[in-house]
Amino acid sequence: MKKIAQLFTLSFLFLFLAFCSEDSDTNPSDDSGDNSDDEVTSEFSDNFEGDGELIDYVTNNASALPDVTRKNGRYHANLTSNENNITLHFHEDQGRLDAKKLKFPFEFIARNIGIGTQDDSQTAPTGDNNPYNFCGVQVHVLDLTAPSSSHVVIGHRGSTRFTIEGKNTNEGSSSVNDIGANTVPDGRADIRIVGNEDRSITVYWQVPNTSSNSDNWTLYNGTGELPGEAPTYDDEVYVGLITYAFELTGVPFVGTCDGIEIK
Repeated sequence: MKKIAQLFTLSFLFLFLAFCSEDSDTNPSDDSGDNSDDEVTSEFSDNFEGDGELIDYVTNNASALPDVTRKNGRYHANLTSNENNITLHFHEDQGRLDAKKLKFPFEFIARNIGIGTQDDSQTAPTGDNNPYNFCGVQVHVLDLTAPSSSHVVIGHRGSTRFTIEGKNTNEGSSSVNDIGANTVPDGRADIRIVGNEDRSITVYWQVPNTSSNSDNWTLYNGTGELPGEAPTYDDEVYVGLITYAFELTGVPFVGTCDGIEIK
């Protein structure tokens, strides 16, 4: 009888430990609001070498765009479905974000970032039928459940094709503009976001440049400021890559990026 009791106790203990282990095995790269344990990145570069999953990024809403990988040495976001605008970043809609936690002041550069076809990420879709297809960089408040962010993305904005779009989303209300059609005729650009001491951001762009020693940055729309009211950022923010569509026109396509630099 004593042995039976011992076996019962051990079995119960095993099941309890297994349950606790399963319950605590959350995906640290799919955050849902409390991100206090994420480490701040001060200096970092990633050329997405090789193939496979992204390495050491904080991912929000991974299920919105599940096929995001390193492919042939590039960030490769394969957007094949946008039912119910699941990938969209607009007003209260928040698609997928793959980011690093940064502290002001900072500098974040994304090289050769934009959109491509599934056959060739370096060939942009033509933009037929006025699609909204984008890939770019987003700055997000620390609470990843809150719809408050700023972003700069490259792609097609309806009838304004081959452009760069800027957007501030403050507590679920978005303000949007762009730099005009055919300003990035390859559908890709370099993006530079400077996080200033006062926790504001300044945005720059240039046509893709493979040599950082000869950068020639242009202020976004001549001012470096995005439209509307920016979110109130704390000392720390998430900054990373997004790929998204509005509705189904232009889907499928891929978001692509050669590499990022954080200073």
